[in-house]
Amino acid sequence: MTGIEKATPMKESDFSSSERHLISEVARRLEARLGEIVRTWTEAIPLEAPADKLPGMRRTLVVLARELMGNFFRALSESDPHRALTVIEEFCAQLIRDRLPDSAIKQRLTIEDLVRAARLLREIVDHEITLAFKEESDRETMARLAFARIWNLVSESLALTYSRLYDEQARHHQRELSAARDAALEASRLKSAFVANMTHEIRTPLNVILGYADLMAERLAEVRDESGIEYGEPIRRAGQRLLDTIGAVLDLSRIESGAFELKPATFALADLVERHVHDLSVLARKKGIELACQIDEPGARVIFDEHCLSNTIINLLQNAIKFTDRGGVSVRVFRDRAGVLSLEVSDTGRGIDAAYLPYLFEPFSQEGHDSQPAHEGAGLGLALVKRYVEFNRARIAVESVRNNGTTFTVSFSQEPSVSAAD
Repeated sequence: MTGIEKATPMKESDFSSSERHLISEVARRLEARLGEIVRTWTEAIPLEAPADKLPGMRRTLVVLARELMGNFFRALSESDPHRALTVIEEFCAQLIRDRLPDSAIKQRLTIEDLVRAARLLREIVDHEITLAFKEESDRETMARLAFARIWNLVSESLALTYSRLYDEQARHHQRELSAARDAALEASRLKSAFVANMTHEIRTPLNVILGYADLMAERLAEVRDESGIEYGEPIRRAGQRLLDTIGAVLDLSRIESGAFELKPATFALADLVERHVHDLSVLARKKGIELACQIDEPGARVIFDEHCLSNTIINLLQNAIKFTDRGGVSVRVFRDRAGVLSLEVSDTGRGIDAAYLPYLFEPFSQEGHDSQPAHEGAGLGLALVKRYVEFNRARIAVESVRNNGTTFTVSFSQEPSVSAAD
């Protein structure tokens, strides 16, 4: 057998001259009835397939069975049980390695099918022995015993060959998985390196542009050139938005590649929330909406990466303000019914369709409608929020009703002990 160690060694000396003669005699009779035997054998094997595919699969199985049994009976008729066993083992190898002419056949032939098929073949052979030696009980008994040994060897060979080949396939698949994993890790590393390099190349000249824009704004303010200030402010806003997008892309790339460095620290949650609410209140005032902050747990402290939590709060607040045209946005720090410290950001804005909620935290995803097209942005804010939160072992949930507002709730799982807080 090619590439397969012999599962059950068997030599000519394993059978006496009389046994080999009887085996050969029965096998020649079986060869003469090969077509009938193949038909009976294949019809007994169940095949499940669409009606238009089944005839073709059955014909393929007949061809395979004729070749398998023809070689098997021929080897036995030539008093070569060793080669007969090799025929079985090589067929098993083809079956497992998917080298049969019809892959659909391979998918439907299992070891249990082959064992049942071998049992049926044994019944056919036993019947032939009865016909051949019906008046010679001694020779019939000897022939049955000889074939019983062959069937035992075939059964052992089936089990051992399947076991060895499946182990071989498992090792091969493991090597393929390892290679695929290594390739994926390398691709992720290269992607992260590319993103980091490109963001650096973009961020450096952009910072220069923003720096000169600030200098121009200062100079224009000194000379009281109001029209110049009006032109300079859009440059600053557009540049800052581009910087924020670059930072978001870099963070997402680092998180997904496992290169994001988490720096957990203990700090007062309320102080951080109030600071960001104060900073973003100007956006709410420009839209004519209210931005309220309610702190039910003023002394609450959390263990969290401050960069992650700051960006989570900022993204949630900016989104709430962006999608609210009437009413207001409220922020609350409290404990839920289970006593879990939570941060809630609610708005009275346009809300989110229930059908879109499963995609809400996917990168570059934005909900849009004919009447309300997607807002400006790269669609990274909420994707990063979810990763920031989960990266710090917290949870985020969302509830929303179209045209009736949205509520995001972050539940914190890590709080310092009382002694640590003191």
